[in-house]
Amino acid sequence: MKTMNLRALGGALLATWLLGACATPPAPQARPTQAIATPSTGGLPRAADAGRLVPLQGALNVRSFDGLRGSNGPIPASSFIRAADLNRLTAADRDLLAARGVVLDLDLRTAEEASGSSDPLAADDRFRYVRISLLGTEKLDLANMPDDLGTMYVQSLAANQTQFRQVFETLAAQQDGTVLFHCTAGKDRTGMIAAMLLSLAGVPRSEIVHNYTISAHYLEPMMRQNPQAAEMVRQNPKVAALMGTPAESIEAFLDALDGRHGGARAYLRTIGVSDGDVRRLLVRMGQAR
Repeated sequence: MKTMNLRALGGALLATWLLGACATPPAPQARPTQAIATPSTGGLPRAADAGRLVPLQGALNVRSFDGLRGSNGPIPASSFIRAADLNRLTAADRDLLAARGVVLDLDLRTAEEASGSSDPLAADDRFRYVRISLLGTEKLDLANMPDDLGTMYVQSLAANQTQFRQVFETLAAQQDGTVLFHCTAGKDRTGMIAAMLLSLAGVPRSEIVHNYTISAHYLEPMMRQNPQAAEMVRQNPKVAALMGTPAESIEAFLDALDGRHGGARAYLRTIGVSDGDVRRLLVRMGQAR
């Protein structure tokens, strides 16, 4: 019975996280609390990471790939921007994204999430908005969530091939400007897409893992806004892992991508992404030769 209660608790907290109940930045006057990031929930940024942050007032964990080195040199800042929920973007935030050259906003959330937390870029004529639910459903099935993130990520590679194909074809079709992609917390669905793009570009695995793990650090304001959830995380490391970005989760995903599917390029070919689209993605990331 105790195990079931812990699982129910973990599911409830994960539901809160995925559905974005605490996915909005706290007000500037919010009282700071002790940071909850631990080695099990995520990593700490390095000096180079600061230059990749896109400083928005109304969204967290907004970062470019600027300077990450692929097989043929650094990835340009204008390639991709990853982000968490955008529903609280200010007018100044939208202007900044337009000034950064963003022309496509790819929303990886379900219809349920999008209806409860609308994306303001969808109503801004400066941006093209596309929504593809990467999980293959329009409503989150929280009752059947795996016990750990790594399992969920690995299962997604097999279960959501149609959605992965649609996402990568959409990314490849946008041949000009900067592409932004996001989900709710900007760590799980966004993290998988980011890891696959960086792997395709030939970025070293250690850098891909680091790019994933630092999301927990940038998302701490969400947890500070929800002290009850933060206390549960401190008491239950398993829940912390579900709500964090532990290295072992993305390592499991990369292991499956390489070991079961032959790597990012082979996986994309298997699910129907054309060689031409793969090349267009490599061109966008400065890796085509």
